[in-house]
Amino acid sequence: MLLVVMVFSLMILAFDQVVARAESHTPDIEREKFISAQPIEYHSMIATAYCLKGTTATGTQTRPGIAASKREWFGKVARVYLNDGGQPGKLLGDFRIEDTGGRPIRTGAVIDLWLEDEATCFAFGSKLVLVQIIE
Repeated sequence: MLLVVMVFSLMILAFDQVVARAESHTPDIEREKFISAQPIEYHSMIATAYCLKGTTATGTQTRPGIAASKREWFGKVARVYLNDGGQPGKLLGDFRIEDTGGRPIRTGAVIDLWLEDEATCFAFGSKLVLVQIIE
């Protein structure tokens, strides 16, 4: 009987150590962040570039850091990543949506990034990207 109690006690002690070790790798604050984190929504799109100087659809001047996309996103920031096999790859930058363009842009299939000159736009070409819209 004493042997059974000792074995049972050792099992409980071993279990407590395993649980304590697992909990030490995930502090309470980190665990709370993980549990309450909302999934990030990415929009798979094609990124192109334009360099026309003038007034945007929202009435501001074209400049670095803006992009053209669908009107529902006006005033929001698009965080644009290269599409790395369905996962966000290299960050291309944050662009405020202040302009629109042709049908592919207005429907959300394309995001058109404003770049400083024609040579830079041609060098950029078009790229498959993942876009996160930041409110």
